[in-house]
Amino acid sequence: MKSNTVQILTTVLSNVAVLAGLVFLIFELRQNSAIALSEIRQERNLNMTDHSLANARNEKFSGLLGKLTVACAFDEITEIEWYQIIQYEKGIKARITDVWFQYEQGFMDNLAYKNSLRYAANSESLWAFLGISPFPQPSFVEDLETLKSSDDFQHSRFSTKFTQWVDGKKTLAQY
Repeated sequence: MKSNTVQILTTVLSNVAVLAGLVFLIFELRQNSAIALSEIRQERNLNMTDHSLANARNEKFSGLLGKLTVACAFDEITEIEWYQIIQYEKGIKARITDVWFQYEQGFMDNLAYKNSLRYAANSESLWAFLGISPFPQPSFVEDLETLKSSDDFQHSRFSTKFTQWVDGKKTLAQY
C-alpha cells in the first residue's frame, strides 16, 4: 500500500470515529436530560405527597381546609384560621412559581404546569382577599389569561362560591 492510501484510510477512520463519538455524546446528553426531568418530577411529587400527608395528619388543619374548600363555610373561619390559610396559600404560590420557572427552563412537563395554572386560576379571588400579591412573571400571567379564556376551562365550585362570598368584603390586608 502506498503511504498516501494509508493516510487517507487513517483520516477516514478517524473521522468516522469522531462522528460515532459525537452521536454517542448526543445520545448520552438526551438520556441525561430525560433522567434529570424524571428526577425533578419525582422530587416534586414526593414534596406534594409529603405536603398532603402532613396536612392529613393534622386534624385541625385538615378540618380548616375542608371548611374552606369543601364545605365553603367561609363565615365560620376565625381570624387566626385565616392567618393560617395565608401561610398555606403563600407556600402553594411559591410552589407554583417554582413550577413556572422549571417549565420555562424545560425541566417541567406540560401537565404539571397546566395543573398549577388551574390551581392559580381558581385561587385568584382567595389570594386577593388574603392579600397575597399576584404573579409578577408576564409569561405566567399571559398563560393564566389564556387558560381562563379557553373553552375547556371552568372555575371550581370552591372558586365560584368564594368569589360570590368575597364580593364587597374588605381584604384581610385592609384590616
